[in-house]
Amino acid sequence: MRFRRSAAAAMLAAGVCSLTTHAWAQLAPVWTPVAGYTLNTGLAGPASGPVRTVWYSAGGSRLLVQTDARVFETTDFQHWKLNSTDPVPPPPPRLTARNRPESGYQIATTGVHRYSVTQDNIFGSEDGRYWVNLTGFNGVSIIGGGFSALAVSPANPLEITAANQSGVWRSLDGGLSWQSLNENLPNLNAHILSGQRTLVIGRGTAHETLAAVTAGHWTPVSGTARDSLLTAALLSRYGITATAVAQSGSAIYAGTADGRVQVIPEGDSGVTPMASTLPDAAAISRIWVDPANPQIALVAAGERLFRTTNGGKFWDPVTGVVNSGKIHGIAADSLAGVVYIAAEAGVFSGRLSLNAADRVPATWQPVLGNLPIAAAWDVRLNLDGTLTVLLDGYGVFEAPAPHRTLAPRIVNGADMSDRAAAPGSVISVLGANVKQAMSGRNIYPVLLPSDQSSQLQVPFEVSPGIQQLAVQLEGGGVWTAPLNVKEAAPAIFVDSNGMPMIQDAASGLVLDAGSAVRGGTLIQVLATGLGRVSPEWPTGVAAPVDSPPTVVAPVTAFLDGTPVKVTRATLAPTLVGNYLVELQIPAAVNRGASELRIVVNGEESNRVRLFLE
Repeated sequence: MRFRRSAAAAMLAAGVCSLTTHAWAQLAPVWTPVAGYTLNTGLAGPASGPVRTVWYSAGGSRLLVQTDARVFETTDFQHWKLNSTDPVPPPPPRLTARNRPESGYQIATTGVHRYSVTQDNIFGSEDGRYWVNLTGFNGVSIIGGGFSALAVSPANPLEITAANQSGVWRSLDGGLSWQSLNENLPNLNAHILSGQRTLVIGRGTAHETLAAVTAGHWTPVSGTARDSLLTAALLSRYGITATAVAQSGSAIYAGTADGRVQVIPEGDSGVTPMASTLPDAAAISRIWVDPANPQIALVAAGERLFRTTNGGKFWDPVTGVVNSGKIHGIAADSLAGVVYIAAEAGVFSGRLSLNAADRVPATWQPVLGNLPIAAAWDVRLNLDGTLTVLLDGYGVFEAPAPHRTLAPRIVNGADMSDRAAAPGSVISVLGANVKQAMSGRNIYPVLLPSDQSSQLQVPFEVSPGIQQLAVQLEGGGVWTAPLNVKEAAPAIFVDSNGMPMIQDAASGLVLDAGSAVRGGTLIQVLATGLGRVSPEWPTGVAAPVDSPPTVVAPVTAFLDGTPVKVTRATLAPTLVGNYLVELQIPAAVNRGASELRIVVNGEESNRVRLFLE
């Protein structure tokens, strides 16, 4: 089977590096907005988040709205700006009716036109007796539901503007047609990143959904956020009502509203979670767990940050001095000793030891640049070397991760770890645009160069041992670093959420976080570092579709510690430095999360999770 090139290419990148405090303090990343403020939901125009109320100024020259956090105004009915001077009018009566206009609240204009608002629709009438549904079509409002207010222009009784759960909508003909006013209104209703470019819309509500970037716009997609699935599983299995969750390998951390952190250690399925109460802690708002070492974790509680280096047995307060306000999100690079937080006052970078249990608090700098001034809801480090932030109302922005642009570092191309390389494997050089690389007389083909990271293939001819890799950078300069090469150093490719790159062997369908593997299925795992192949294959050349070379060393695989049948292990067709390991999942499996690893020449890969049914 041919593994999709786009899916595999998306996995090659990122990692860690070191930096100096002085240089770090001077960084102001250039941020790129991702997909704007609105959602494509099939309504009469782009949608945004809930709007509390809407009103016109005297004379009708300005329209004002109140979102959850701010007041905005527009004079051209296209562009919005913050308004901090106009008083917000008293809220309209609470709507109780769902479909009877007479039970909503009525607004009488200076003429004969009357309008009535219910939770689900807007109705119009000229005599107060006979009402016409102005928004309903086939039983559904064309501009969304959950109406909160309706405003009529003082200058024109046919000009009306409605506020609801999907934003702001204007009509110039008494409700016969509607126009979205959400395009430039910073009111995106997202508070958490589920992936690099995937949002959770309406988190914690009955209408929670995922949205991803499609053709440059946020569009709802099927599936459930991984954190939501984990939260539901913890409640069902352990009775834990979690306010924050995180997982690394099979280790699970859960925070609660009373400042406790409960940890289900790696490999301890079904045991009573280990609980710790953080000193003077507020409700736990976010947890980060090191994907390479589940013993290391950070927890945000109110304005404070706590760290563990021993799997939750002890927690140290490591907040330091930072005027951030409440912390909403955490991302970290344990090898570089760098932490990013998303908080009420914006985004901050901190220097903090994550691999040692010292009591030195973090030192912080604001992450500046061209970000709008707003609270930050979430932050994440991505495998492509970028930092993604989610701002209140303003949506998602990306920039090269500041700490990764200061000192290049070599990592494994599949799981971004410091594991050894192997002949034929893919490695990533982070923070460097590589022009050429070599050790001795061996030239390392440059596969995907960029300013954030560059991917190289280790030549099949390289001998095991410590190789001195010389890297020539675009724009001049040479950088050298040791590279540990072994006969085999297997690593399974994982995506930005830590999920393995796996496809169904029969259909070729790439399995995502919401897909379960059925017992008896034949699957193919994308990996690197499996070493030499037979017949020999030239370095830097994509593997053939027909009869790809076979891995020379014996390849074994284990599911929850039990051997599973490896039907073949070859180079991945059409790809460079990638391998496919085909596995036969047993017909009888335990339903739920399982741990998969690959072993070659006694060298273990990273451990990844499969969801079985």
